[in-house]
Amino acid sequence: MTKFKAVAGFAVLAIMLLVSAGSAMASVSDIVYYTEESSPTNYMGTDGVPTGHSVEVLVEMFKRTGSDLTAKDVQIVPWARGYNEVQNTPNTCLFSMARIEARIPLFKWVGPVLTYDFDAIAPKSSGIKIDSIEDLKKLKVGAVRDDLGEALAKEAGIESIDSIANNELNVKKLNEGRIDVWVYAKNSAMLVVKDMGLNPDDYESVWNLSRSELYYAFHKDVDDAVIEALQKALDEIKADGTWETIYNKYY
Repeated sequence: MTKFKAVAGFAVLAIMLLVSAGSAMASVSDIVYYTEESSPTNYMGTDGVPTGHSVEVLVEMFKRTGSDLTAKDVQIVPWARGYNEVQNTPNTCLFSMARIEARIPLFKWVGPVLTYDFDAIAPKSSGIKIDSIEDLKKLKVGAVRDDLGEALAKEAGIESIDSIANNELNVKKLNEGRIDVWVYAKNSAMLVVKDMGLNPDDYESVWNLSRSELYYAFHKDVDDAVIEALQKALDEIKADGTWETIYNKYY
């Protein structure tokens, strides 16, 4: 074998190894999937396994892409932690995340998996009435740190925002008058209230800040092949009625 052929052969082998490594990286199963406690989209089931609409849809996506991952492989963490991980740690995913303008360049996206209204919520007993965004700006707003509610409140020009780690504390602060309104996804907000043993009928939406589409957000360096495979699976799930069947279990 000539020196040229030997070098050429080594180069081909190196390329094959790189392609092989790239293929290994382009696997749905290589991703670490994070979500938050936000019923009914994603939450910890009574059996200690994550469940909810977006979790079940994701598990179906796993099956259709040939991954052996299950709901047990989804990690429930505080939103702020997951948001930090998916920005800074390769091969990570966080869901369900609203795809708003400021976030678009930060991640790669698969979705939408759901559409949600984000409202300012108040106890009916407070008598709060909001006729314009200027009225909302005068109030003290509670939100979850790094959640869309916080982002929407900031975009609206609200200066008094009390950002904390979980929604149960937001509800307590709301009931104690320590915040005036709580900005969160309306459907999930009412389930939080119900899970706390309170009556959802005692609360109302006083202002709608946004109707948002929720997505699976991935670290921006995740292989495009992974994104394409999962998006194809989600599109199929919607087209054949599986998405609707799962939706009807939770809403």
